[in-house]
Amino acid sequence: MTNEIPLTPKELDYSKRATRIYKERKKNPNLSIGILVEQLAQKIPSNYAVFYEDIKWTWQTLNNLGNKVANYFLKIGCKPGDTIAIMMENSPEILSIPIGINKIQGVYSFININQRQKALIHLFQISEPKWIVIDGDCLFSFKEIFKELDFKKNKVFVINNPKHNDHIFVDLEQELEQVSEENPSTTFNSYLSDVCMYIFTSGTTGLPKAATQSNIRLLNPFGSLILKLTQNDVVYCPLPLYHSHARINGWGSCVQSGCAFAFRKRFSASNFWKDIKKFKATCFLYIGEIPRYLLNRSKSEYVKNNTLKKMFGLGLRKDIWGEFKSRFNIENIFEFYGATDGAGGLSNMEGRPGMIGRITSTDTIVIVKTNQDTGEYFKDEKGFLIGCKPGETGMMLVKISKSSNFLGYKDKSETKKKILRNVLQEKDTYFITGDLVKLHDDNGWVSFADRIGDTFRWKGENVATLEVENILNSLPEIEICNVYGVEIPQHEGRAGMVAIKLKESSKFNPKKFANFIIERLPKYSIPIFVRVQKELEFTGTHKLRKINLRKQGYDITKLKDTIYLWNSSTQSYKILDNDNYANILKGKMND
Repeated sequence: MTNEIPLTPKELDYSKRATRIYKERKKNPNLSIGILVEQLAQKIPSNYAVFYEDIKWTWQTLNNLGNKVANYFLKIGCKPGDTIAIMMENSPEILSIPIGINKIQGVYSFININQRQKALIHLFQISEPKWIVIDGDCLFSFKEIFKELDFKKNKVFVINNPKHNDHIFVDLEQELEQVSEENPSTTFNSYLSDVCMYIFTSGTTGLPKAATQSNIRLLNPFGSLILKLTQNDVVYCPLPLYHSHARINGWGSCVQSGCAFAFRKRFSASNFWKDIKKFKATCFLYIGEIPRYLLNRSKSEYVKNNTLKKMFGLGLRKDIWGEFKSRFNIENIFEFYGATDGAGGLSNMEGRPGMIGRITSTDTIVIVKTNQDTGEYFKDEKGFLIGCKPGETGMMLVKISKSSNFLGYKDKSETKKKILRNVLQEKDTYFITGDLVKLHDDNGWVSFADRIGDTFRWKGENVATLEVENILNSLPEIEICNVYGVEIPQHEGRAGMVAIKLKESSKFNPKKFANFIIERLPKYSIPIFVRVQKELEFTGTHKLRKINLRKQGYDITKLKDTIYLWNSSTQSYKILDNDNYANILKGKMND
């Protein structure tokens, strides 16, 4: 039985505007990003489309450059459905090259530039490209694995190589010089249902997977509608464009609304407000810990009288939401929940701190009771999964329907692993998000709790890493921390460990830290180990990476960082030395 919750006025307004767009697209599904750029070049040719450092491209310029790419690849034999792998840092060309490929119904596969060796080989092999485009910055890591790819050198193109890094491949810029800027005859052969790109998952649970994306997913109107973008807006994106939030919610939204897209090579906290002022940005995309970075910086002269009024993203912690909004005079924060490989998501249109959105219909998203240790689902007497009640935490599942446009992964065997059937009734089908969320009340409000696998069990209790992180981050000396579980010989579950980055000029005070956590954390949540680091490791989308920390554990024979050990008897921390470490390996410790 479907439970419906009335929409708020903002949600209702969004729903009406979205419905109009979907009705139009149902009547005319002949649409793609290549088509839209070509149309914008005709309607508003002199309007700016792209701001990057000191480069400014109009829609006409962008379309012309995309045409060069399209006409060149047509000339060398690219056919609809052929894949071109792209391994590039952010640059204007990471926009124009995919547009050209899209105009000839090719497929582009975005390679994560942070991957190396085995993982990088995997990305190229799973993409199965006919050609590869790479920039000068990525040449070194690519050349390391080129021989393993069994790929012809004349099928690899290099662009943006100002340092003239040595290579044996084809110079794409030279190739494009004499190519026509005319619109190819193929542009309008595209349809919303066509596969247009592969975006890789972050690979937190193994090797990254290639999520299949169609034109309809790339042109998801969600971002442009929630931000109410017009041609007068400028969206600032400090995120990598090989990930979906920047590519779809950022760039895709700008193309749909005809507004300008401003970005830089990589996120820079020190240059953020300078860029906002320079580009006159009206909204920006955030993810992970970017807002915290900005809060931790000293005041910038560029903040005053800036144009930034809206922000849109995911992962904004409740503990800094209000402070960020008031300090930087942000009118609207739009937090959402979604996944590159997912079948749907949630959005917080009301600006309620700490919430990822509302479940207004159980026909689309459900939260089910889950054993957080094993990942197994609790079932009722009929064998169906049990939904969570307000106040409970469980696994979020998203119903797969025709309207979700779910295509899964390029590797169909991986897709099967993420699909769950017979959830609430016979033959229903849901996507497994892998995320634990908390249902707060009868109005459907939901907050993110943890990634399944990040929550660990200690002393018979579940420890949610996000909750502990939020508390520890409120200690003034801590800039940011990362909580995870580590195994201890002859002990059940995992002991808590935290990696800490201190603020500049701050020192770790074991006594103060111990007093702080004793007052604020239950005994089972107290970190047994504290690792003080100069820098923490992040994913390409600025999410804290835990996998390497778990592997490294507290092995002081290999780690150079100082590690502190909790003593429950004395309620204090002391430096982990060789004797204590040896005892721990024997299963002896005062916990």
